[in-house]
Amino acid sequence: MKKGQQKKEKITIDRLAEMVARGFEQIDKRFEQVDRRFDNVETQLVDLKEEVRQIRVGLKQIRSKLDEIEQRLEHISKTSKEDADAIASDVLDLKRRVEFLENQIKEMQSA
Repeated sequence: MKKGQQKKEKITIDRLAEMVARGFEQIDKRFEQVDRRFDNVETQLVDLKEEVRQIRVGLKQIRSKLDEIEQRLEHISKTSKEDADAIASDVLDLKRRVEFLENQIKEMQSA
């Protein structure tokens, strides 16, 4: 075992410095990869935020249109009810007039 240990002890400072430098280079490469991934994630996040903003704008427009449609439907419903009430009143008036005329005809036929 001493022979294996002796070989390890024979590493020169220059060799050790090279090993450490290579280790740092590998770490630097990994950090560059991580930085690229973070940049990609950041870009995607910015894009996602823009899409969410556009969706919100679209939803506001839809909400506005729905409010407008609801108001128009309420107006149509009110107008329809008023028209139906007026027609019902006219029908009742015509019914009374027809009944009156029928009674007049019956009286004329009886006489």
